[in-house]
Amino acid sequence: MLKRLSIAMSALMCLAVHAAYPERPIQIVVPYSAGGIADIMARRIANELTTTLKTSVVVQNKGGGSAIIGTQAVAKAAPDGYTILFTPNTPLSINPLLRKKLPYDPAKDLEILSILAETPIVVVARPQLGLKSLRDMAALARTKPGGLNYSAVSAPGPLTLPMNKLQNELRFDMTPVPYQGAGEAMNAVLAGNVDISINALGTALPYITSGKVTALAVGTDERLKDMPGVETIGATVPGMKTSMWYSLSVPAGVPQDVRNTLQKAFEGLRQSKNIREAFARDHLVIPAPRTSAELQKFLADDLQRWKKVIDDSGIQPN
Repeated sequence: MLKRLSIAMSALMCLAVHAAYPERPIQIVVPYSAGGIADIMARRIANELTTTLKTSVVVQNKGGGSAIIGTQAVAKAAPDGYTILFTPNTPLSINPLLRKKLPYDPAKDLEILSILAETPIVVVARPQLGLKSLRDMAALARTKPGGLNYSAVSAPGPLTLPMNKLQNELRFDMTPVPYQGAGEAMNAVLAGNVDISINALGTALPYITSGKVTALAVGTDERLKDMPGVETIGATVPGMKTSMWYSLSVPAGVPQDVRNTLQKAFEGLRQSKNIREAFARDHLVIPAPRTSAELQKFLADDLQRWKKVIDDSGIQPN
């Protein structure tokens, strides 16, 4: 009798603990340095979730190692719902193709709960170079092989692999300069430390509008209404389109009731006027919600897409 009572009390205590979630601050880990579009988005999300979940939600930047350091920290964190990963696709669908030994397995150690936004990329240049298109860039680079350089964010990744493909397709050579985040990479172009950058459109757009950088091409299907004079990448390299997506993940093993609470909060972000307006300003598209099975298929398809880019570029895993 006492044993049954003890088991029943334990079960009730567990239910009470789960029912109390969240009862302490939640941490959103961004595996990049501060200032980039992922960091900016995460801070907007944290503000909204603080209100929705009625607890403090803070952002911690853990950049470095091609986003591996921050991603590993979440993958190895306690599966209690208090550590969330917010990241573009690099650590989930690119690093597994490029690293023979990752300290985490995205398929086993992490669970994607939501893909919240997608954004095209844009190729920009220092205005002093006088470039107007990708062909201009390639032609100038051919006159001084290795002389032009570009910012390589968490290389290789969605902001660097397209440059590998462009170099192969347009037959030119350019020197990569590594940076940990999109914000740092953009600042490098603004300061004149690098010539070219491939960046998220949201990060680059204010500087394109102000004339501080020149947009050479966007990775969308069609030209953007806001920048009708800027060609698509596919206009120069047929069939080439590239974008980034941003997801919210938790360590594998988070209890179902906690996942349900988080998923409800994440879906609420899609309906938030503040989030929708802010994302629209940064040309971030909020996709339709996906089921768990749909999220897994999306990840598998993205892996295949980047595998082709990597194979075409002749990059070997290390």
